[in-house]
Amino acid sequence: MKEPLPKSGRLPTQLKIKYGPVGLLGRFFLWADTAARDRGVTLSFGSLQDLVEANKNNSDTWRPLVPVFDEALGGATPETAFVLIGRNKDGEIVATQAARIYDWSKTSLKDEANSLRMFYADPDAAIARGDRCEITAPIAEKISGRVAFSGGIWYRRDFRGKDLGAILPRISRAYAFTRWHSDFTLGMMGDAVVAGGLAERAGYTKIEPGCIELVASPLGQMRCGLIWMPSDELLADLAAIMDRASVPVIGPRIAEDANH
Repeated sequence: MKEPLPKSGRLPTQLKIKYGPVGLLGRFFLWADTAARDRGVTLSFGSLQDLVEANKNNSDTWRPLVPVFDEALGGATPETAFVLIGRNKDGEIVATQAARIYDWSKTSLKDEANSLRMFYADPDAAIARGDRCEITAPIAEKISGRVAFSGGIWYRRDFRGKDLGAILPRISRAYAFTRWHSDFTLGMMGDAVVAGGLAERAGYTKIEPGCIELVASPLGQMRCGLIWMPSDELLADLAAIMDRASVPVIGPRIAEDANH
């Protein structure tokens, strides 16, 4: 978790498969990058500041970010978070996705979320101003270890309906796994978005709707669902995607390239 993550460069050129099956992950990343380009989106890595600026520049269609991706407010660092930026042919940002890793080997999602340690570098100050989080799903007590939070999701209106929601969240989970060997991946998704089926399209295998009450500056108040999956189901989902897409087994040269 100490190694800095890429802050620039196209996705294929920055691949470094540290953990997990190289063949499967290499095939998936190359397929996913191509699938995004087929939809007019070129994927590259960005910085946390790039994400913050994109959020501010698109406030008409995008609520403020959850503080976990804010370096000053949430304590994210280049070693614990990465950002994917999707651009159209004119270089305009049209999609984003991010992930952050937590070491909860001695604690759990429930403790970290309810105490606000998950969200803020200074949780006491957050509590004092009225921020709070309550997760009622019993599974929250059992989600521990190396946990990746996947979020920062946004698609510009003219790029919605292109099935990017089935591509970028999977890239985020897979990249988090191969860099951090995550035990679980989780996200928090508004109830209306869950009801619209995005969690299923994104490949999440576990969905607990309406179990999170969140008040977080500067995001505001939200009622959310918890979406999550363990790493074995993450890899099984990628394998199923590759089977359905009939992607050939990756060759030794491509597998080697995917590690660089």
